[in-house]
Amino acid sequence: MYDPANRLKALDRDRIDAEVLFPNGPGGTFFYDDAEFELACVRTYNDALAEFRQVSDRFIPLAAIPFMSPIQIIVAEVERAVKAGHNGINMLGDPSVAVKGLKNLSDPFWYPLWEACQEFGVGVHLHASAGLAGKLSLPQWKGYSRRQSHCVSTLRNFCTATQIIPYLIFSGILDRFPRLNWVFAETGLGWVSSVLEACDHEWEKRHLWTEGILTRPSALFRRQVYVDFWFETVGIQLRDYIGVDNMLWESDFPHITSTYPDSWNAVEHSLAGVRAEDREKILFRNAVRLYRLN
Repeated sequence: MYDPANRLKALDRDRIDAEVLFPNGPGGTFFYDDAEFELACVRTYNDALAEFRQVSDRFIPLAAIPFMSPIQIIVAEVERAVKAGHNGINMLGDPSVAVKGLKNLSDPFWYPLWEACQEFGVGVHLHASAGLAGKLSLPQWKGYSRRQSHCVSTLRNFCTATQIIPYLIFSGILDRFPRLNWVFAETGLGWVSSVLEACDHEWEKRHLWTEGILTRPSALFRRQVYVDFWFETVGIQLRDYIGVDNMLWESDFPHITSTYPDSWNAVEHSLAGVRAEDREKILFRNAVRLYRLN
């Protein structure tokens, strides 16, 4: 999985045209006390992924950021990574919860980063628990087997996203940066309809347009947020409400939950009965637009 040539073989076997390269850890972060050392590690990681892109344009790399650095250095590293071929950044769901001393997502500290990503046309990505595993979840029972433990840790990932989406909406981030996309990976999509309906309900009931949230929450979501799935069927039935333009398919390779090497069987299972136009959007057209692959 760490060798680009062998990953290409895996893509061919699974009949996948291209893949987005997420880090395995929460947000692709390092969190070293030594900011200079962390920056060196981040640059090395980003350079390594850029080499994947040089091997083949079927690889779509996402950059890590040096969280312990001043914001101008963070922005400079993102700019450097984008010039090297990266198509997005990885972010923590709430840096202030994940790491002591960092600012939360809505803090003006991050505004230069959001502005830069918006200007560069690259999205902010939140992978799985987005660095909040263990912070916003129940502790695991010590009697779990390894497989039981993995299932518990994987299946609760969407719980983080259900908290981040309202945060992005009601903090005003989406309104303030209207061209900045946010991408949730390895969270599925069955939860989205419930969150959007609740956000719209509260927005109407509390008259939040009088407090600066001018756009209906579900409209903000459909304008700027993307969600992934890899096995679901029920969520697919809600695609018109969620927004078929906001849905991305993932194989989750090489995790144990991955559909590899039988991804097309999984695709047919999830998208059975879905019209051709929607299938194309979900399987590749939305990704082509998001990652500017034209």
